[in-house]
Amino acid sequence: MTREADYTIKGFLYQFNITLEQILLSAEGSEVTVEGIIEDIDVTTPTDTKAIQCKYHETKSDFKLSDISKPILQMLVHYSQNQDQQIQYILYAHFANEQTGEKQLLKSEIESILETKNQKFISSYISILQPTDDTEINAILEKSKKTKDDLKKVKTYYQKNKDLDLIIGIDAFLKPERFKFIIGDSLSCVIDNTTDLLTKKSDLSKEDVQDLFYPNAIQIIANKSINHDPEKRTIEKAHLINELENSKKVAISRWTKELKSYNKLLKNRRNNLKSNLQQNHRLRYFLFDAEGIENFDKEIVNFIADYLNKYHHKIKLHSKTPVFCIKSEIDHFTFDIQSRLFSKEIRVESGYKGKKFFPEAFHRAPERIINKNWFEFHLRLCQLSTEIIETLNNKKCHDFFIIGKTVDYGFDLQDINVEHLDIKSFQELKYLQLLTDTID
Repeated sequence: MTREADYTIKGFLYQFNITLEQILLSAEGSEVTVEGIIEDIDVTTPTDTKAIQCKYHETKSDFKLSDISKPILQMLVHYSQNQDQQIQYILYAHFANEQTGEKQLLKSEIESILETKNQKFISSYISILQPTDDTEINAILEKSKKTKDDLKKVKTYYQKNKDLDLIIGIDAFLKPERFKFIIGDSLSCVIDNTTDLLTKKSDLSKEDVQDLFYPNAIQIIANKSINHDPEKRTIEKAHLINELENSKKVAISRWTKELKSYNKLLKNRRNNLKSNLQQNHRLRYFLFDAEGIENFDKEIVNFIADYLNKYHHKIKLHSKTPVFCIKSEIDHFTFDIQSRLFSKEIRVESGYKGKKFFPEAFHRAPERIINKNWFEFHLRLCQLSTEIIETLNNKKCHDFFIIGKTVDYGFDLQDINVEHLDIKSFQELKYLQLLTDTID
């Protein structure tokens, strides 16, 4: 993972923790929206709204005004268009050397931000806060896409016309009921604080919170954040606590991977999976997101071989032929995998007869010769498609392992034990599947 990607994940994890904090501190009946309509987090009551934007500057020790110029301008623009609404704007940012707590932002600092020389900021924000009646400039501003020359022309105009009226009052915006600037704790401190808060605000034990409910709460928030419909991104405290109390297995994902207790979470999830994995007569489907797993092409064949060697090699006991389904943007991606498996004397049923796919061939039972411990084929292999989704829906499995991001592909998962493992490492997957005793 690149440093930039690592910082991005930590930034989202920081936001999710602040979201969890706001949910737990919210009054009964309040709704918290993840990736809100106004800001990163919207906390809505019948009478008012808190709109919170989070910035995690792990690599910046000291606060500089330029670090918050964009979020401040975004808030000012929204405020200019909603001055009659009861909205409090909160900027929540972390800088390593800054003292945590509320920090006063001066009127002169807002005025300095409004004097930005950033072409995009001028075009996107200043032009709204200081509108002009110049027809040529307004014609440029109405364009959905602006050229470099357009941006330069707008910037030049605003630098020459500094006397344009500001449509908001800065003093009114800086009132505490309208705006707050808060220097937040580090990510590790925020995690500790939200974990403690979850224990206090629920009937859950501290150990259960750390090992199960806190990581699951973060995953619930992460899952909410990717919904396009704002109504599906809302969470109420009572509903969250109820969902956590009903959860039985810990979420394993790119978000929980950032937690200090990740190895312990893996161990707990491994124990959760153990009982079903040790049952012989269970039909299991695996869905892999090839692009999301490190060294997928290099390691998938050995993983399949290791899995079959442990869970599908006894002619009398292992009666359910597993399905390995792979999501890839590369056409016929599974053809090469099938050839490599054949080289290891692992035979595959793909359902294809010539160029045509036959569901009945895909689902057929392999012939067996018990006294020779011989299977006609050892697994079913396919590449994700609409046809494959329909085929797998027509014959339900006992366990469905989804390896990768949470995406609704259209599978009918009712009455199926679904194990979602959002991981990127085959070593971690082997550990969870009891194929190895070590994580590293």
